[in-house]
Amino acid sequence: MKKYFKVVGWVFLGIFLQFKFSALYGIVFLENLNFHDRSYFVEMKLVPASQSVHLLTMKTTVHHSLGSDYFANVYIPDDYKVINKATYAGAETIPGYLAYKMNMKRKYRDVLSSEDFIISPSAPDKTIEPAPILIHFENMEQRLHTDKTFELSISNNIMALKGPKRAEATYPQQWGM
Repeated sequence: MKKYFKVVGWVFLGIFLQFKFSALYGIVFLENLNFHDRSYFVEMKLVPASQSVHLLTMKTTVHHSLGSDYFANVYIPDDYKVINKATYAGAETIPGYLAYKMNMKRKYRDVLSSEDFIISPSAPDKTIEPAPILIHFENMEQRLHTDKTFELSISNNIMALKGPKRAEATYPQQWGM
C-alpha cells in the first residue's frame, strides 16, 4: 500500500510540474478538456453619435479555453473609417478590409475582450451594400474560428448593423486548441 501512494504521489507531482506549479490551472485545464466544449461568443451594438459618426461596441469571448495565447482580429470593411483605432499590421491582410486588434484578457476559464470603435463612412452620401464584419479567433499556431455573422451597411445616410444580439459557435475540446 505504501508503494501505491508513492506512485500516485509521483504521478500527481508530474501533473503539477507539467502545469508550471499551478495546481488550480492544471485542474481547470483537465476539467475543461474532458467535460466542456469550447465556445466563441461575439456581441455587437451600433449606437449613433451624430448623423454620420457611430459607436460600434464589440465584445468577444472564448468560453472554456485551454490556452492563454488567444488573439482576436476584427476586419471592418474599408468603406468605413475607424477614427479612434489604428489598423493592426500584424494580422493577415484581406482585400477590402482593414484589420484591428482586440485586447484579449484571461479571466479564469474565459478569454474576454471589449472594444469600442468610432466609425464613419469613408465617402459621405454614398450607399454601401451590406458587408460582413469578420472576426478571426486565433492562437499561436492556427485560426480557431471565423465569425461572419454581423453585417454593416449604409442606405439613405443611415448606418445599420444586421445580426443577432449574440453570435455563438461551439466546438469540442482538443489538445492544442
